[in-house]
Amino acid sequence: MLRLVGFFLLALGLAAVLGHVPLIGPFFQHTGIIGILVASALLSALFSWWGNRLYRRRKSQNELRSLAAVDSAHNHGKMGVLLLASGRTRAALEHLELAAAGEPAVAEWHFRLAQARFARGASLPALEALERCLALDEEHGYGSAQKLHAALLQRLGRPEQALAALDTLEQNHGPSAESAHRRGQALRALGRREEARRAFAEAVELAARATRYQRSDAALWALRARLARYL
Repeated sequence: MLRLVGFFLLALGLAAVLGHVPLIGPFFQHTGIIGILVASALLSALFSWWGNRLYRRRKSQNELRSLAAVDSAHNHGKMGVLLLASGRTRAALEHLELAAAGEPAVAEWHFRLAQARFARGASLPALEALERCLALDEEHGYGSAQKLHAALLQRLGRPEQALAALDTLEQNHGPSAESAHRRGQALRALGRREEARRAFAEAVELAARATRYQRSDAALWALRARLARYL
């Protein structure tokens, strides 16, 4: 009962706060109980999101503790992947370095190490790790490694090599909104602006035809492509 009363008071407080927010404020000021119900729904969604986040964090911490009990390259790799997935790239690096050194024939560790270095802005070391991954498995991650390869080459100012990497990616997996956008970036860096505009337009078209599970990611690349067409 006390929890219910507390939740209701929080919803009232949230409705009052939202009543002072520009654009949406009038809705909460003049709708009475409807505004409180909307605030309650928002509060419930917030609690649900926070609860799920805490659950995932505890689960990850338990898995990390379990893996840390055995000092092996394989476990270091798994720990690095978990840390990387949670955005803790600095902590992930040490574990992934140990995994890649201890199990050099495992493409996954080199790929994840490249991702971590890329996230930390260490582009050249990331490229070195990624090229080890690609030497072991050119199709690693169903093209994810090739996508990262193109992104790294572009960041390092090698647009011609980035185009070659994108050609390989599209030959093996077909074009996507992401690959078309990245191709547009590389073409623009080479001064081929008309071809770049066509590539950005293609990214928008490909996003519109994306499958349901690809739609969210494709929409972001389409938005980037629309903005890039006017730069």
